[in-house]
Amino acid sequence: MIDHATPADIDAISDMLGEVTVPLFDRHDGCVLVYRLQAVPRGYLAWRSDDTRGRVRLVHVFVEPNFRRHGMARRMIARFEAEIARSGATGWFARTRDAGPSARALMRRIGADGADGVFEKRLQTPHSSSSRATIPR
Repeated sequence: MIDHATPADIDAISDMLGEVTVPLFDRHDGCVLVYRLQAVPRGYLAWRSDDTRGRVRLVHVFVEPNFRRHGMARRMIARFEAEIARSGATGWFARTRDAGPSARALMRRIGADGADGVFEKRLQTPHSSSSRATIPR
């Protein structure tokens, strides 16, 4: 299940991250999504709105090593895209200069274009339906 992170998740996320940036939880221009398996956070995605062109910055995506290669990051990104599209964002970008080859490959697989350490993806304009049934959970 993908859900919004709460302050109660800080310990689990900090274990994944090594150190959690608490300001991400306090900002009103972003969000942290958490992927839970059996109520335990196993991955997270952090984003914030810091672009004047209607784009959102994908700050970080992380999945615990034992849970990688099962589509968790892809599902979190799909949920992230659904949420920011509903808020009116035109797309997103991620700085990937320090990202490894698997992170860059993920960005390409989900349709983001990258050059010079930045990946970008324009969002499709939603059609007439915005049914909750199509939003990844």
